[in-house]
Amino acid sequence: MPPRPSSRATRGATLLLVVLLVTVLLGLVAGVMAYASSERTRAVTFSRTGQRQGCAESGLQLARGYFGRNYSQWNAFLSAPSIYDPIASPTNPSPAEPRTAAGRAAIKTANPALFADLDGDGKDDVYLYIRDNEDEFKPLAPAWDRDNDQQVVVGAICISETLIPRRGAGNQLDPNALAVEGILQYNGGGHAYTAQSAGGTGSGNLNR
Repeated sequence: MPPRPSSRATRGATLLLVVLLVTVLLGLVAGVMAYASSERTRAVTFSRTGQRQGCAESGLQLARGYFGRNYSQWNAFLSAPSIYDPIASPTNPSPAEPRTAAGRAAIKTANPALFADLDGDGKDDVYLYIRDNEDEFKPLAPAWDRDNDQQVVVGAICISETLIPRRGAGNQLDPNALAVEGILQYNGGGHAYTAQSAGGTGSGNLNR
């Protein structure tokens, strides 16, 4: 007759099977929790992406109103791109930086009206800016500090800490900036009107 397994060996095999089952179950639970967490982060990001778009679009309307009312100061604004133009370019190597505390302080010292609080929490949500369109005819070189055709580009950047997405790791603010802008034209009769607007995202400096 074949030897019968001892009760100790049987208990050992059962214990090993239980350990394997518990390990598998723990892996499944961990996987489900990770999936649920990633889905929650994705849902929050998607929701806040819409909020950020609305934030920038609202800022654009404010920019149209503010710069439309101040047509007589357009050339003064255009000649100070370190305050009024956040778009980095060869002709604007030191653009305005509204997304840092130091940058906001410098801009506010010059013109606090360039910031707006949209949700009433006492914090800045949008930065309003202006830059010239290319309105010189060749062979003249573009003069970005002077308006020649009563048209400029105005826009807004959402800089809110509450209306923008956050990254899953560490709940850090998404560094990508959303800017929305459009053409503002002065009709010479004391009123300004706007054309089609456009928007885009960028990481780091926005570039012309």
